[in-house]
Amino acid sequence: MLTLLDIVLFIPFILAAAYWWRTSEQKAIAVNGARNYCKQRNMQLLDDSLVFNKFRFERNLHQQRFLCRVYDFDYSPDGRDRRSGEIVLRGNSILRVILQSDVLEITQY
Repeated sequence: MLTLLDIVLFIPFILAAAYWWRTSEQKAIAVNGARNYCKQRNMQLLDDSLVFNKFRFERNLHQQRFLCRVYDFDYSPDGRDRRSGEIVLRGNSILRVILQSDVLEITQY
């Protein structure tokens, strides 16, 4: 039989599992978004992976602030050079992709 203490001690595990599930879903969305973005521009997403960088507050058109996740990735325009980019997510939607190249390229969604 479960006691109240057992339930209280079990809650952090449930919250951690929910957080892990949510973040893995968001990372999968970010990887697919970066892969498609690079493919549309005839570039290669290197290592086929992204790295979580930070949380950041962004503003929308109505000046409301919301929490976003920023992921970094590496890409190559020609197969020889390694360049960096970042993809910004709000929930499960991509807000923008930023490529660091000779000319800074920012694509809003």
